[in-house]
Amino acid sequence: MFITFLQDLSSIWHLFRETMTQAVALVRDRKRIRQSRLLDHVDEAGAHSLPLVITVSGLLGVAMAVLISFQLKELGGLTFIAGFVSIAVFREMGPLITAIIVAGRVGATYTARIGTMKVTEEILALETMAINPVRYLVVQRFLALVLSLPALTVLGSFTAVAGSFLYCTARLDIRADVYLHEALDVLDFTDVVSGVVKASVFAVLIAMIACYRGFVVEGTGEEVGRSTMVSVVWSTMAIIVFDTVLTAAFYG
Repeated sequence: MFITFLQDLSSIWHLFRETMTQAVALVRDRKRIRQSRLLDHVDEAGAHSLPLVITVSGLLGVAMAVLISFQLKELGGLTFIAGFVSIAVFREMGPLITAIIVAGRVGATYTARIGTMKVTEEILALETMAINPVRYLVVQRFLALVLSLPALTVLGSFTAVAGSFLYCTARLDIRADVYLHEALDVLDFTDVVSGVVKASVFAVLIAMIACYRGFVVEGTGEEVGRSTMVSVVWSTMAIIVFDTVLTAAFYG
């Protein structure tokens, strides 16, 4: 099993290198960019995921405010909720939750589509026509996630803080100006940047794992479902591992 794991890592690394090579070639060629329908993929990965990200993030902000208020109410420090929520969301929860949502929604879609093409031998047909499958199937999806996931993360983080703000002003009688002053006082530009960097790394992980699991599908359509499940599990584990590493690198 360990040998298989190392082989998978090696294959994902080679796929990443090929994807980067093809992505650079695509970016340099304006005609190919127009033909690649990159904006359609960005719309699918970003705009279509936005309602779910906004909903979950807003509820997350409310839940965090509720939980933190129980502890701070006894200490008379309810105004500190804004700082706690802002730091936790922008540094950790925002990038993590958004990436997991996108891995389950977009990553699974990538694996299922490429896996179905593999089972029906459409990828073999592309190779027969001398069309690079990575250039045709992976690059646009890779670039779409790298562009959309950081934006989703920033929007989701602000939505979570907004949810906390609404709860605190409506239920805990914290003045709006006090909440905003406390949040801006503790939040640093580095916190926003760290979330964007994390989201960019997570986008690469999701795209590479999802596309790789699609390419290695063998057999019948049932294997497509299994590979999709494995793709989501691998992506989630990779996100958590790299989130821990990046948090330690930024704030350790």
